[in-house]
Amino acid sequence: MFRAEWLLLLVCACGGLERTASAQGLVLRLPPDGTWVRYEGTFGQTEIRPNTATGKLEIPPWAEHVTIKSVGSEEADYQGEKVMCRWIEIKVERGREADGKIDTGTTGLEIYKVLVPETLVTAETKSTDGIPASFTPVVKGFRQVGKGMPRDLEKGALKLYPLAIALGYCRDFQVSEQGVDPEVGLPDVKADVLMGTTMIERPSSKTELESKVWASEQVPFGVAAWTSRITRSIKDAQEPRENFRPLTEITVSMKARESGTDAKSDLNP
Repeated sequence: MFRAEWLLLLVCACGGLERTASAQGLVLRLPPDGTWVRYEGTFGQTEIRPNTATGKLEIPPWAEHVTIKSVGSEEADYQGEKVMCRWIEIKVERGREADGKIDTGTTGLEIYKVLVPETLVTAETKSTDGIPASFTPVVKGFRQVGKGMPRDLEKGALKLYPLAIALGYCRDFQVSEQGVDPEVGLPDVKADVLMGTTMIERPSSKTELESKVWASEQVPFGVAAWTSRITRSIKDAQEPRENFRPLTEITVSMKARESGTDAKSDLNP
């Protein structure tokens, strides 16, 4: 049930991201090449069951680690011009934890390696012409699941939300607090708290995302921590909108725990 429901969320929430890569979620700025940061946290799922005594079934949270690295740079063609690009690698590990290690099973490990134009990675929410800066283009990239072979990303796309990373871009991100201590594992970090929501609705389903991001210049790539809540609701296609009823809820909480300057790639296709 856990995997099936999560794949349903992927189908509902990922439409329209085929040609772009979400950068404003996890990569707000580029540190010197060779830098890495690792986040640790939990990934939980609750199934809403109104006909039971408790009204819900809470599945024990899974451990989750996310590592972001800068693993090289090169000049590449982008929109007819030669531009400097950076190889960014994102490794996601999710599963049950035992003896300090995560058992990722067959699909709990995903590695993404993408080449992005350096000048287009930004923490700004809008470009200079006022267009929402929700996505950063990817020149090329690769993805590996479990022990499978690395494969080219379709149409140069990076699809992290929601299957790999439960943190999506929200156009209404607003700063709710400034200069707070995000209580992460790195020293001397202050962060601004961004909060936002987004919703995708179809005749028989609705997916709502609530995100909270601690953005910080003291943390590599610009993100100190994040939390997300994804709620999926359903109804019959002919029913009115007020008949949507919650089906599943995903909650994620992640914090930066460690960083370094000796990054090496785990994906060499």
